[in-house]
Amino acid sequence: MRLLIEREAGHELYERCFYIKRERIWRRDGQCIVHVETMFPGYLFVITDQPKELYWGLKEIPQFTKMLRTEDEIFLSVADDERKFLENLLNGDKEDIVRLSKVKLDEKKEIVSAEGPLEHYIESIVKKKIRLRYVMIDVVLFGKKRTVLIGIDVI
Repeated sequence: MRLLIEREAGHELYERCFYIKRERIWRRDGQCIVHVETMFPGYLFVITDQPKELYWGLKEIPQFTKMLRTEDEIFLSVADDERKFLENLLNGDKEDIVRLSKVKLDEKKEIVSAEGPLEHYIESIVKKKIRLRYVMIDVVLFGKKRTVLIGIDVI
């Protein structure tokens, strides 16, 4: 869908179109492998000052079937607190990837500090799997309470 929008929609109608990915560590044959996957499947982010015009331009694309919208036929905008959360996760990454957070543990395997996307959300951790190298945090995002997985790297 991103490639379709980039190819078919007028570039004067939007600044950027992207989806967010995340790094995770997978264990395979005793080795840790960094894997990149889609973080919010089904969500495409478009930065625009002209959401109605862009919407109507996209409606003319035959392959365009469904977009995140309200009953008034406009894009749902990301709230300021949600935008700040997404910006904190991406931390300026040029490839729109939520990178692994580097975490320090105490002797009880509790996270005492973090660098990267997790550093602002240590208090929001609801589940942690240190051996599997991820934590889960609760956040209100896209109008719902969601549990978001963030990959970690223990230092």
